[in-house]
Amino acid sequence: MTALYIILGIIAFFVLILSIKVAVTVHYEDDIELSVKWLFLNIKILPKKEKEEKKKKEPKKKKEEKPKEESEIVKEPKKKKQDNMFVRFYRNRGVAGVVQLLKDTAKAVGGMFKRIGRAFLFEELFISLTVGAGDSAETALKYGKTCSAAFPAMGLIVSTMRVKKYSIEINPDFLNGTNGAKLHTKISVRPIKLINAVIIVAFELLFKVVVKLLKHSKAPKPDVEKQHNI
Repeated sequence: MTALYIILGIIAFFVLILSIKVAVTVHYEDDIELSVKWLFLNIKILPKKEKEEKKKKEPKKKKEEKPKEESEIVKEPKKKKQDNMFVRFYRNRGVAGVVQLLKDTAKAVGGMFKRIGRAFLFEELFISLTVGAGDSAETALKYGKTCSAAFPAMGLIVSTMRVKKYSIEINPDFLNGTNGAKLHTKISVRPIKLINAVIIVAFELLFKVVVKLLKHSKAPKPDVEKQHNI
C-alpha cells in the first residue's frame, strides 16, 4: 500500500504542477520585448543581452582516407522494392477507403488544434496603430483600408479565442504622415490542457487511423493450390 500511495502522490504532484498556468507577455513599441512567467520564475527572452563574440575554432583537419583496394570493395546486391503499407491499403480498400482514412485523420488533427486554441487565454490584448501617408487624401484612404482590415481581424480573434481584456485603436496622422504600431498582449495557458489535447488526438489516431491502416494493409496470402500446381 505504501508504494501505491507514493505513486499516487507523485501523479498528484505532477498534475498540480502542470495545472499552474504559464504566462507569456509580448510588448512591442520601438523594440520587441518577450518574457515568460511560471510560478516564481520570470524569464526575459527578448531583447537578448549582447554577448561577447566567441573565438572561432579552427576546423579540424580531416584524415585522409586510403583508397580501398579492388578486392576489398564488395557491391551489395540490390534489394527488390516492396510495396509499403499505404500502397497495400489502397489496393485492399480502394479510393473510398483512402478518402475515409484522410477524413478521420483531418478530423482528429482539427479537433486537437481546436482544443489547443481554446486552452490559451488572452488576458490582455491591446493594439494601437498610427496611419499616415504623403497627403491628407492618401492618409484618409490608407486609414480606411487599415480599419476595414484590423477591426474584423480583432473581432475574429475575440469570437474564436478566449479573450479577457482587449482594445484596438487606429489614429490617422494628417500632419506628419507618420506610421507606427504598439502592441501589448499577455497570453496564459495551463500545460495540462495541452497535454490532454495531445493525448485525446493520439487515441483518436490510434483507433480510427492506425488500427484501420494496419488491418487493411496486410499483403494478400498466396494461393495454396497454385503453389502445388507449380
